[in-house]
Amino acid sequence: MSNFKHRYFIFNLILLFFVIPFKSQGQISSEKIRLFSQFSEVQLMIDTNIYKYTLDRIYIENEWKLPFEYSDPEPTVEFRVFPRGIVEGEPQWKLTPSNDYQILDSLSLNAEGYYQFKVKFADLTDISFLKIQLEREGKVLSIPLFQHTHTYATIYPGESDLYIGDEKTFELVTNHPENIVIDPLWKQKDGYEFRIHRSDGKIWISFIPTETGNIEMDFVIKLYRPNLTGRRAKYTLEKQSFNFNVKGSRLKFLTFEDKEVIWERNNTKGIELQIDNHRFLAINKTYRLEATDQKGGPLIAELYTVRRLSNDKVLCMFRPYNYHKISTGYLYIKDGDAPKFITNINILPEPKINQVSILRQGGSWVKSRQVYPGEVVEIRLEGEGLSRTDFQFEDLIDISNDSLIKNESVAHYLLKVPIDIRKKSINIYSGNKKTGVMLDIIEYQRPKELDFVIIEYGGTPVVAKDATQPILHESTIGDVNIQFDNQYIDDAFELYGKQFLEIEVRITDNNNKLVEKQIIDDIVVCPGSNSPRSFSYTSSTGCMNQPISINDYLSNKTHAMEDWAKIELIIKHRKNIYGGQGYTSRVEIIKSKYVTFDVDLSIPAGLIIKKVGEPGFPGLSGISISMLAQFSFYQRDEIQKLRPFKIGSGFLAKNAFNFNENAERDLGIVVLGSVYPTTKNRRFSFPLYAGMGYFLNESKFFFLIGPGVSINF
Repeated sequence: MSNFKHRYFIFNLILLFFVIPFKSQGQISSEKIRLFSQFSEVQLMIDTNIYKYTLDRIYIENEWKLPFEYSDPEPTVEFRVFPRGIVEGEPQWKLTPSNDYQILDSLSLNAEGYYQFKVKFADLTDISFLKIQLEREGKVLSIPLFQHTHTYATIYPGESDLYIGDEKTFELVTNHPENIVIDPLWKQKDGYEFRIHRSDGKIWISFIPTETGNIEMDFVIKLYRPNLTGRRAKYTLEKQSFNFNVKGSRLKFLTFEDKEVIWERNNTKGIELQIDNHRFLAINKTYRLEATDQKGGPLIAELYTVRRLSNDKVLCMFRPYNYHKISTGYLYIKDGDAPKFITNINILPEPKINQVSILRQGGSWVKSRQVYPGEVVEIRLEGEGLSRTDFQFEDLIDISNDSLIKNESVAHYLLKVPIDIRKKSINIYSGNKKTGVMLDIIEYQRPKELDFVIIEYGGTPVVAKDATQPILHESTIGDVNIQFDNQYIDDAFELYGKQFLEIEVRITDNNNKLVEKQIIDDIVVCPGSNSPRSFSYTSSTGCMNQPISINDYLSNKTHAMEDWAKIELIIKHRKNIYGGQGYTSRVEIIKSKYVTFDVDLSIPAGLIIKKVGEPGFPGLSGISISMLAQFSFYQRDEIQKLRPFKIGSGFLAKNAFNFNENAERDLGIVVLGSVYPTTKNRRFSFPLYAGMGYFLNESKFFFLIGPGVSINF
């Protein structure tokens, strides 16, 4: 039986050494797909140390990260990134700016084939989820980092004795005071109480013995940034223990059940407290509490004893008149000027919020109380006594973590605003009491690209965002309507809010001369029913989703436009609303025509005229004159661009300007095709004619070809 157990143990040991490594290799392979597909190595140089991603990375916080140790909280760090393959020319990757670091040297390609850059980190103690981001062609690749440091902290109490009820404070000696988690609340243990607090730029540990004798007092220091031991992050230091000899006091120390009271100046009645019972403590008597055992000391508070309780306590009314901290010394309970007992208690100001600041992702701290639906923000409260209460934010989701700063004067909270929140103001509570400070819920007011604006003109409707080419419309433009499809403004993932627009309408003639100009402003388009915030937008708030007919604003109506006249719509966001930002779309609608009719006067010369039925080849004619009614043709999808030919009919006066007595004159009816130069706006041109006709005097048909000089009316 013992042989079987031995073999079973050997089998499990083999599994431990072979199965676990294969599992780890699987994790590494998954990481290679993301990072190693682009880079073969990442190196980080800080001080005299070099950290390599392939050798030093650790799996922490659910991903592989490159750890590095720092001593200065704001160090300067150099990176080297080795791409796969040979890279030539300008770097394809760019270093993305971030609030976590300042770029000292931008990303450049070293002659040895790797990228290098240098950054200066912000306070590494305050940064969570640190990473470097590289960008190429709109895609971002992150290099996750894990900062750690070597922090030690201890006290040197010496051989001093402690007295029961007497607070004793020792300086915490540490190499990284900014990395120590401060917890100013008193912690109760067997025989003593302690707390860790900051004062005068130093960190202190205070003890209050509650029992006499030889007492071992211990404490554990928590860290913001961990120590790394054996590739494992430790956020606490080892427990430290110290022995003290606690002696009794000359005066009996009476302990309050509560260690802190808040002095509410409007509360004249007092605060109910319980204090230790003593046979010399009289009932229904008022005692003075002073900070000195000498006569005539300043009054700190009054203590009125009400009755003795069954738990060997005395119920009393406590009326503070001044602030007091336990660390400043005892309070003496006096009957007149004679001290009878000693005690201690913190008399603190009522928590008060003086200022609210907001930090949004990728931004900076801004003094503001305005938040938007659906966003996650970090709120910083500044004031007095903030560490003694947990503030609640009405209807907001508190997702704060332990690493956020909280002390007497500053408290940080990470909050998520529900996207469908209906309240306009959010009360901040201290316990069950309103602080009088509120956050305002502000609707988004961001410009949305103009894909919700649709133009109808008699042809296929067009979206303003997509109208990048002029629109040619052959028939009469009866009206131009501008519609708004508000379902395209908001959705469940992106909110834009009301859209404030203005439309500039320009009418120009076929020579591009301005005929009329109108501006339609004060257009407010609200998101549609698909928006999570649709309940906030109503007609009473100025929404205007009905179509706009531009003929309502024009004196020159669109149906009276001449050929090749143009309607130009400039649709844009109002810059004064959006701080100079916004989108602009230009829509051009042109009344086009592809066949036109005109009359030309031409002076042909040197025509070759062949009469039907006559033999031989004729000579050139003299100077003639013709008047033709002709059809001209425009090229499709082009603006006022004529084709180089015309077709028409009219009269030809042969040899009209030939005054030779032997000249053969006649008047003919002709049908001609002509080839013209295509230069626009020419009164004189030189066409080439070809066609046929009928001479009235000779009663003969003929064919002709030849040049001419054309006069266009």
